Amino acid sequence: MHKLIGLSVLVIAVCTAAPPASAGKYTGPGLSAEITITDPKLGEGRFRGRYYFDRGGYRIDINGRSKFRSFVFNSFGQYFISVGSNRRMEIDEDRHGAKSTLFGDAPCAGYKRAVNIGSDNKSGRELQVWRCDRPQQPLLDAGFSRDHKVTLWYDTELKHFVIKETNNGVKIELRKIIPGRQAPALFSAPGEAGPISSTERIADVETVEQ
Repeated sequence: MHKLIGLSVLVIAVCTAAPPASAGKYTGPGLSAEITITDPKLGEGRFRGRYYFDRGGYRIDINGRSKFRSFVFNSFGQYFISVGSNRRMEIDEDRHGAKSTLFGDAPCAGYKRAVNIGSDNKSGRELQVWRCDRPQQPLLDAGFSRDHKVTLWYDTELKHFVIKETNNGVKIELRKIIPGRQAPALFSAPGEAGPISSTERIADVETVEQ
């Protein structure tokens, strides 16, 4: 089991976007965007980078000085890869159920309670505002606390959040969003990484194209 600092928080903040009925299935147009992350477990200040999301998974590439360079979740192979600033690659094989539960295209997948608390306009986008709480068992098994709560600003056309805040101080915001299909290769192992630390070799993980 790999203990990746801040990893579970990022997964919580980035993936909670599907109801139980459609968990694990994304039917939206796909998107790329600039991403800003505020996360106490990753250190002080804000982290900025590039975000990609589609049926194949999601990817975050972080700019500047950070312990991590990239995070990649492959929804077909159900693996999560982190690449450190030293280019060392690690595969987290312990939270597949939680990631699959969270991956999708509508608010509050993986949570027993979802409440639409209103609407808002951000950067010219009409957004629904949702509050999600009471994590389901796969999330609890992956280390989510029972009192974990998420508030998200959700775009019904993208079928994805634009802003997400958690009750443990994490905030993620997407800007300059570009809708469109993303290349499946984005959700494979990042290139130019160092030695792999895992019980499963990258060569054994199959990526299925869209």
